[in-house]
Amino acid sequence: MTAFKTKLCSGSPLLGTFLQIPAAEVAEIVGRAGFDCGIVDTEHGMMGTDEALLLVRACDVVGMATVLRVPCVDHHRITQALDFGASAVMVPNIGSRQEAEIAVSAAKYHPHGNRGVCPFARGAGYDSAGDPDYYRRSNAETAVVLQIEGTDGIANLDAILLVPNIDCIFIGPFDLAQSLGIPGQVTSPLVVEAMRDIVKRAAQRGIAVGSFSVTPEQTQRDIEIGIQFLAYGTDTMIIARQFRAIRESIFTSPALSERAAKP
Repeated sequence: MTAFKTKLCSGSPLLGTFLQIPAAEVAEIVGRAGFDCGIVDTEHGMMGTDEALLLVRACDVVGMATVLRVPCVDHHRITQALDFGASAVMVPNIGSRQEAEIAVSAAKYHPHGNRGVCPFARGAGYDSAGDPDYYRRSNAETAVVLQIEGTDGIANLDAILLVPNIDCIFIGPFDLAQSLGIPGQVTSPLVVEAMRDIVKRAAQRGIAVGSFSVTPEQTQRDIEIGIQFLAYGTDTMIIARQFRAIRESIFTSPALSERAAKP
């Protein structure tokens, strides 16, 4: 089992961030900072398939697991993510049991699904044609993460959770807030209560839950309500905030204030 799926199964917390900048160096920095996984974001990130593969390789270099988020429920893109060698595939905007079944089927080989077969892809070690155990091993090791981001997903959650081979339900709080009619209000009691409900229902099926946060306070809240897979921000957000904080700390320093006060 990959380190990512092992931690999910054990109940241990996982810390990741979304990688939206198509630069291997950023992924390596995240891994060297001790994060458990990089979430290669081909839904909102500034990258195509070539750059996504580059980031998967960069995560491998520093021993960091890779979750590749595809743009939508698409059989080809889901299969491709795992052919790249990602530890897990994340599929956004799951609103029904049928969509969940399509996603899982695309990620798993027979008898659990209908994933496209290429034993010569990177995820197969470039030549698994002579390895009869490859298909069983791949089914066991790769993880499927489905995003619940709207009221339709919440309404159909019990049916979605019945689909076999779902490893994690991932909450998208920004889209969830929008679907509740309060866009941007991710700390609203309505959003938090919906998140608690998802965690409770998933726990009854033994399925881990992840979520996205943009402040340490939100991350602490997620831990308290039972979120296991903690996705903190994006590389773009973290870089922008740190540069802003550095500038503000320099230009509000006592030395500069005294200098500005002098005639």
